[in-house]
Amino acid sequence: MSLLSELQFLGVKSKKPRQMISYSWTDRNVVNELDVNLFCWKRDVNLEISDFLEKVLNKEPDPIQFHTSLDELDDHIGMAKHTWTWSDLRPLDLFWRDLTILARDFISFSENKSGTIHLRAITNDACTKFHTDGYTLRLFTTYYGKGTEWLPEKAVNRLALGTTNDKIVKDLSRIQQMEAFEVGILKGELPNRPNRIKGIVHRSPEIKQSGEKRIILRIDI
Repeated sequence: MSLLSELQFLGVKSKKPRQMISYSWTDRNVVNELDVNLFCWKRDVNLEISDFLEKVLNKEPDPIQFHTSLDELDDHIGMAKHTWTWSDLRPLDLFWRDLTILARDFISFSENKSGTIHLRAITNDACTKFHTDGYTLRLFTTYYGKGTEWLPEKAVNRLALGTTNDKIVKDLSRIQQMEAFEVGILKGELPNRPNRIKGIVHRSPEIKQSGEKRIILRIDI
């Protein structure tokens, strides 16, 4: 059993979920603490990567999804790079190197050192209702466009989850948002797992009406 699994098993009923914001990626292990359901690494936008991804969006790129282990990661990233390569737009090594570093560090949290990587362009309003997800851990970063919105515990009515945002959100002024390039590690909630910390309540930003687009990286454990 992994350290993370052992911590989840011990029971956290008396602890209220909290979130950790940091300017250092080296603080990411705090997500293993019993009462932390979100770690957010604040970092600046890389303009070179942002300019590259704006051009990628114009190509209407196919979504990329694959399950990988630490041993297979470099090969799988190499194949993904070719998927987003066009004759007039060569891959930007800086982007793929950043993605690989995040994936390698995050998958190291996994008991069997594996996870599922999703890289895709978003043009709609999917998942705009505040919710929790059914996973152990998820890494999420918006490389281009608006970032994920989330709720601190004082702002969420968990009894209203599954209804409407106006019932779920107790205080609109407390809604938080990860900016582009910021990296979140989110805890979810798996069924039949008692005595666990509550997963972070979050949603995708609304973009359809304004015509905005996003490019997101999601890695699920």
